[in-house]
Formats: sequence, structure tokens, C-alpha cells
Amino acid sequence: MRKHCITSVIVLMSAACCAAASGDESPSTRTVTGTRIGHYKNGAMPVDLSAMPIAAYVANGSSYTVITGTGTSSGTFTIANVPTGFYLLQFGGNYLWTSNSVVDADFIFDFRSNTVQADFSTTFLTFDLTNLNSWQSTDFFEMVCPNNLSFNFFSGTVGETTFIGTFNYFGNLSDASQGDQYYISQLVTQSVGGFPFTALGRFTAPPKFTQAQSSDTSINGALVTIPQTHSFEANVNGADLQALALAANPSATLFSSGFGLDVYPGSFAHGQETDTPDLIIYNGIPTINTNGDLGPVVYGNPYPSSKWPLYIFYSYDATTNYTAPGATNSTPIFTFAYGETTNLPTITSPIAPLVGVAQTPTINGKNFFANQNGVGLTPVLRWSPPTVGTATYYLVTVYQLSNSGGNTVATAVASLSTQRAGLRIPTGLLTGGQAYVFEVTAYYIPSLNFARTPYLLGSITGRADVISGMMQP
Repeated sequence: MRKHCITSVIVLMSAACCAAASGDESPSTRTVTGTRIGHYKNGAMPVDLSAMPIAAYVANGSSYTVITGTGTSSGTFTIANVPTGFYLLQFGGNYLWTSNSVVDADFIFDFRSNTVQADFSTTFLTFDLTNLNSWQSTDFFEMVCPNNLSFNFFSGTVGETTFIGTFNYFGNLSDASQGDQYYISQLVTQSVGGFPFTALGRFTAPPKFTQAQSSDTSINGALVTIPQTHSFEANVNGADLQALALAANPSATLFSSGFGLDVYPGSFAHGQETDTPDLIIYNGIPTINTNGDLGPVVYGNPYPSSKWPLYIFYSYDATTNYTAPGATNSTPIFTFAYGETTNLPTITSPIAPLVGVAQTPTINGKNFFANQNGVGLTPVLRWSPPTVGTATYYLVTVYQLSNSGGNTVATAVASLSTQRAGLRIPTGLLTGGQAYVFEVTAYYIPSLNFARTPYLLGSITGRADVISGMMQP
């Protein structure tokens, strides 16, 4: 499954709306150090912090005192003379609220770091594969390589039992010398509860190959028929998932929906950190918007169970449209009700939201969902905890809306997170005369030690978003 990129931001544990502790004694200071290093399949890769703004923001009432630091190309940073206690650590447009003197900002990705994106307009795959299950219009034909973060869907011809043709390639270039192994499968349609589910029925893992930019790679052979000896209970609370997606904003409309069963190439302890092969997909056409057990979906699984654990995902996604001041055309911003877990559904345990949205959000005590003028440069956002599940932390994403030739452009300018139900936007993020939108995401990751390693995921991860009206300082 093509993953949602929910680990690429740096997050903030923030009590920033609270004033600094009172008292006559000046706090002692220390030097803050830390690392920002990515751990990939082919080894560690530090983030170049040498040109990135590094600073500690120390709360001083209704604002912050900013203490500038420095970063290096080896992924380390140093900030001197930071008062003891909590402070807001800045990495570019991302922030972490912490009291640590040594900060672990590392992250994990389960693919190699040196991928090269193919030029899809000049790089092709030519298939000549036999033993296709007679193609149905709702089938899926997918090709995935977890090692280089590549995932492609291709379309067949109704009634055909061979898969033949030349297709544009949209993934990263394959390199056999670096272990890139592709997996190709046909997910065959079956009706379950009157809905078209697709499940893995044909499969091949072609020999490893190396691609050059602007090349055409041939993939030949016969697909293997995989015995349909496994069963998945399609028990899904579709009404609850759809309602969660639409709770993002009173003007939100459902964009897509779906869920499925995947296999993961290795330990799932840190959640989905690369693209993964599907065993079952329900692509949301039509949307399942009722709660209930639709029955069992049968499928085949050619992957070794001892090395490729199963996990399920759901994703009900919505859009809300915004028009920047002076623009004619609006643009959508996507919000998500998303989850992944190794706990599979049963006849008594459905696929259901892992966490709900933040409740009753406000900005400076006013309606979060209504357009507001004069919110100031450091507005305070507040909300209440979800009524479904427990939020491990909240992520606030700040979007700037701009007018580009009459078209609205939405650009994410900052990401902040907090384990409390509110925060004050830091000094310097907002500019007078501009327009902004604030998204508040509730995250549920029960295995996460957020204070120690805030940039890791877990085998259970859920998110649910709310998004504001247009705000102007």
C-alpha cells in the first residue's frame, strides 16, 4: 500500500500556551545537543542541519525568547545557554517541546536512502505475462518494491488471460546490486456482502533487475496461481469511519475511502515505513458507509508468514476548499481518518476508528471553523480530547494560503505537536497581511515514548484531523 507520510515531520510536545514559571530566581542554563539521523535499510543517513534554522524558544509569558543555535552536515546540533526546564526546539519549520538537554530526533525508514526517481515520461516497463485470471474491470494489478519505496498500479483488459503491454514507470529506479526485489500480483475481484473486494490470486517475483533512466525493462513469464486458503473477516464500521472523515470541517466532503490487508517485509514494530504489498483491497467504490460484518474474503498469501507479518489499514479521506484573498479559484486541503494495526478484524471485532478528532477546537476562544480576521501573530489554539480512543499527542500543521495568478496555493509552513489540549503559535511563523489554515491531528500510537523518541511510529497508529477556517492576523 502506498503509505501516508506521517513520519517526515518533526513534532512538538508543547505547553507553549502556558507562561514561564514565576519566581525571583533566574534559572540555570545548559548547552542543548542532539541528533537528527535517518536509519535506512542501507545504513544511517544524517540530515544536513548546517543551513537549517536551529533555535530554542523559551516561553516568557505570551511570547518566546529565542536562543539561536547551530547545526552540522553530520546531523548534530548545539544550542548554548538554554535555561533549564521546557523549551521549544526548532528545526526549520518544525518544532519539539522538550526539557531534555540531549535530544533524540532520529527516525526510521524501511527502504534504502539512495533511491533515484524514474522519469516516468521516458522510463517504461513492458510486460508479457501469462496465466492472468480472466481480467475483470475492478481487478488490480500491482507491482511493489519495498526496498526502494516503489509502488505501481496497472490496468488490464477485460476478459484477457495474459498481461501484455508497455506502461510508464512511476517508481524509483531498480538496482539489483542493492537488493531491489519486485513483487507482482493480480488482486482478483470477488463479491462479499454485495461489494467488490479484490484479493491476491496470481503472483510472481521476477528476477532482480537494474533500470537506467529513460529505459524500457521487459518482464516476462507466467503468473503463479496462489491457493485461496486464507480468510479475512470484512467486518467494518463504515458509518463511523465516514463520519470521522467528515468531522474534519463542516464544509468537508468525502474524497476517497478504503481499507485492506497487507504484508510487511520485516518487523512491524515501528509501523509502516515503506510501501507494502496488498493481499486484500477494498477501494471504496462504492463507499461502505454502514456498520456491519459483510462476511469473509478469501485470499492467497505467497509471502512467508514468519518474516512478513500481516497488518490492516483503513483510510477515509476528505477535502475542504479554500480561496486565498484576491484569488479566483479555490484549492482543496486533504484531511485523513487513517489507521493501521496488526489486530485483524473478527466477527466480534470490526475495523473501527482507532482515535477520534480533537473536540470543540477554538482559536483565541472563537469558532475554529469560521473565517476569522485579526487573530494576531501568536494566536492560541485550544481543543478537547477525542471522544473515541486516547490521543498520544496532537500535531498542528500551519498552512499559508497565497494567490498565484488567481489560483489559491496552500503551503505547509510549520508543524508542531503537543500532548496537551492547546498551544500558542510561536513567534515568527505568521506574517501580517497573509492568510492561514490550521490543522489539528490527533495521533494514537500506544507504544510510543513520545518524550524520548518522538519521531517513531508503532504497530498501532491512528490519526484523525480537523481543519480550521481561513485565518488572517
